[in-house]
Amino acid sequence: MFYNIKMIDKNDIEELLDAWFKTKEEIAVLEKKCEKYKKYCEKILDNLEENSISSNDYSLKRINLTKGTISKKDVPSDIWKQYSREVTYPVYYLKAKKTIKPKLKTKKKEKTED
Repeated sequence: MFYNIKMIDKNDIEELLDAWFKTKEEIAVLEKKCEKYKKYCEKILDNLEENSISSNDYSLKRINLTKGTISKKDVPSDIWKQYSREVTYPVYYLKAKKTIKPKLKTKKKEKTED
């Protein structure tokens, strides 16, 4: 599914975005499943009072990391300007458009004169 960018048409774009959207949905399902396994392993580690477990084929090690952050509102602006770092990167938002249901046509009532 590689396209010639210079000759891409609306059908190609539809196919590309559809494939991407479906893949994102599959990833979301797998991430949810992965999170379930992680929580289950966490409970096992807590129950064993250990930070690692292993089997014949796998080993799992839990490490607690600490990351320091600072918020712009927590420091004077001159310190923020001097030490803050800006990182620019592309972000893509892909979502399905809501399908618009066709409105049912209703017959107008004819006015009758009395």
